[in-house]
Amino acid sequence: MFLKELISQSWQALRRNQLRSVLTMLGIVWGLASVVILLAYGQGLGGSVLHAFMNMGNNVIVLWPGQTSLQAGGQRAGKPVTYEYEDVEAIRDEVPIVRAVSAELDRDFGFKVGTRVVSVQVRGVEMPYGQMRRLDIDDGRYFNESDFVEHRRVVILGHDANKKVFQGAPSIGQNVSIGGLDFEVIGVLRNKIQDSMYMGPDNSNGFIPFQVFRDLKNIRDPDMIIFQPTAPELNKKALAAVREVVARRHHFDPKDEKGHD
Repeated sequence: MFLKELISQSWQALRRNQLRSVLTMLGIVWGLASVVILLAYGQGLGGSVLHAFMNMGNNVIVLWPGQTSLQAGGQRAGKPVTYEYEDVEAIRDEVPIVRAVSAELDRDFGFKVGTRVVSVQVRGVEMPYGQMRRLDIDDGRYFNESDFVEHRRVVILGHDANKKVFQGAPSIGQNVSIGGLDFEVIGVLRNKIQDSMYMGPDNSNGFIPFQVFRDLKNIRDPDMIIFQPTAPELNKKALAAVREVVARRHHFDPKDEKGHD
């Protein structure tokens, strides 16, 4: 009798231990699965955030005008520094570690199709701007060199700007009046998820050749200068070299970071 009870208790203990082992194993497996799921979710979310942040541009630096805070070359501190188009040409010619550079102008314009008029932020840009700022075309085409040389009145619309202006109607090859002049829509941007930006999201903007923008508004010089170093690790060196060029041309100390932002 004693032996029978001992065997029975031993069997029950074994079953309890097996159940405990199974539950422990299930707990470990579920814990590992949870960690893997959370890591995958975190990586996906992190990748989405990074993608949205990086969508402003491909290793680009934006120069904004400012004013001096140091005296240099007989110039008083507090002197406003505004860019000239020759600054863009000088950077292009004198800084070999800059792969691409573009002038940029930004203004609001009325876009008229039929009797409807809507306001759209327009950027006047140069040829390299598209690859620097990741302007991926969903329909139509990007600018070509002839558009700039011949001062063609052509426009590329952001994804949302296209919907705003044409309300879902076909737009490629259509004309839209911008500032009282007819422009041909040659491209529409792919919908762009973008967290990092200036002057509004690219989805909401229109883009025209810089030279045409100058004609349209009788403005000669850029609001901003956009450039791209040849490699990410050369960003600081390229910025210092560009600052040297701009400082020399505008007579301020290149160490004066207030001369531009």
